[in-house]
Formats: sequence, C-alpha cells, structure tokens
Amino acid sequence: MMKNEKDLEKFVQDAIDEWSDVYAGDAKAANARIRAAEKMVARWAKEGVVLDLLLPLLEHEAASVRFAAAAHLINHGGKEQAVVVLRDLLKQPNLISSSASAVLRIHKISVTP
Repeated sequence: MMKNEKDLEKFVQDAIDEWSDVYAGDAKAANARIRAAEKMVARWAKEGVVLDLLLPLLEHEAASVRFAAAAHLINHGGKEQAVVVLRDLLKQPNLISSSASAVLRIHKISVTP
C-alpha cells in the first residue's frame, strides 16, 4: 500500500494544483494533472482499491479534492456517495460548481435530489 499512499498524496496535491493552474490560465498544466490522475485511478481500479482510497477524500477540506474524488468515484463503484458530494459542490461560488454540474449532466443525473 506504500506506493498507493504516495500516489494518493500526489492525487490530492494535483487536485488542488489543477485548479490553481485553471485560474492562472495554464490549461496545459491542468490537463497534465488530470491525465496523471486518470492513470492513477485506472491502476487503482485494476488493483481493486479505488473505493478504499477515494471514498475518504469525499470529506476532504478542499472542494477541489472532493470534486476530483467524486468525479472518479462516479465511474468506480461509489456513484451514490459521489452524487451527494457533487450536488453539494453546486453551492460553491466558483468553477468547481460548474464542473460538478457538468459531471452530473454527463451521467444524466439530476442536479437536485
């Protein structure tokens, strides 16, 4: 689990830094962070540990981390918990709200309970 713990720390930091990149107008850096997270989550899915690693992040203090975890969990067995978090993130006065709404719409899930 040591490698996964290190990767999880990177996932959290990248989720935070991705939004810093977005607000700084650096789409290339933000997209690189997204691709890195997708690769990690794909590996975790093969190992069967996505839920173990990402479910706790749904309660992280940073909205960006909660969003990243929920956006991945919706496809990896944590849909019910992810939807609750994504709907809550709609209250954020920033781009995370728009992104949460987009994820819900893509999955044809109502933005209201």
